Amino acid sequence: MVARCQKCHRQEFADWQSGAHAATYSRIFLDRKKNAEQKLQDDCLRCHGMHFEGGIRDLVTPLDTTGPWRLVKPELANLPAIPCLACHEMHTHGAPLARPDVPAATPGPKQELYRPSLGLFDRREQLHFAVRALPLPEMRDGDRAVKISPDPRQALCYQCHAPRSGNQVSSGDDRTPMGVHEGLSCLACHLKHGQQTRASCATCHPRLSNCGRDVETMDTTFKDTHSAHNVHFVKCADCHPRGVPAKRLARR
Repeated sequence: MVARCQKCHRQEFADWQSGAHAATYSRIFLDRKKNAEQKLQDDCLRCHGMHFEGGIRDLVTPLDTTGPWRLVKPELANLPAIPCLACHEMHTHGAPLARPDVPAATPGPKQELYRPSLGLFDRREQLHFAVRALPLPEMRDGDRAVKISPDPRQALCYQCHAPRSGNQVSSGDDRTPMGVHEGLSCLACHLKHGQQTRASCATCHPRLSNCGRDVETMDTTFKDTHSAHNVHFVKCADCHPRGVPAKRLARR
C-alpha cells in the first residue's frame, strides 16, 4: 500500500522516507548490536512489523543472541517495517469530511488538530484504534507526577515509545520531556512524518537561553548524538553542577 499512498501524498511520503520510521525489515531485525543485547521476540512485531503475517520465528532465524541472523523471507529485506498504515487508517467511521462552505481563514481554536485517519494499527486485534481512543499515560519521576502535554496526538507516540510498567520517565523506550522541556509535546520538536528536529529550538524560543548561551551550541544530543545530556531529559543543573545562574532580564 505504501506505493499507492505515495501517488497522492508525495510530500508526506518524502518526509517519511527520509526519517527513522521508514526503517526496513533488514535494518530493524538484522541489527547485530541490538540482537546481541536482547533476544528477538514476538512483541518486537507490535511496533516493528505490525503488518507482518506471522510470528517472529517466521521472520528471523536463529532466535538467539549469537547469530548470524537472516530473514526467513529475504524478499522482505527492503520493505518498510513501519509503513503508512501503521499510523493511518484508510477508511474511518462516520460521515465523510465536507468541503468548507467559505474558503476563508479559520480561527485557530476551530482548526483541525489531527486527521481523522490518525490511529494505531494493533496487530493482535487487526484493527486501527483512533487517537481519540488512546490514553495518555501518567508519567512519574520517582514519586513525583510529571507534567505532560495534553496534545492527544502524542498518545500515538506512546504506543511504541513506551515506558516500563512503573511508568518512570526514560525507562524502556520512553522519551517524555523532562527538565527544561517538561510539558512539551513530542510534536513540538519532531516533524510529523520525517521526525526531523532541525527547527525544534527555533520553533519555541530565540537562539539564546536564560543564561545567555546559544541553545543550539549547548552540550546536548541536539548538537551531538553522543552527548551525555539527552535533550529529552536535560536539566539546567546537568551543566551547572555548582548552581544554576539567575535568569537574565530581557533588555527593552
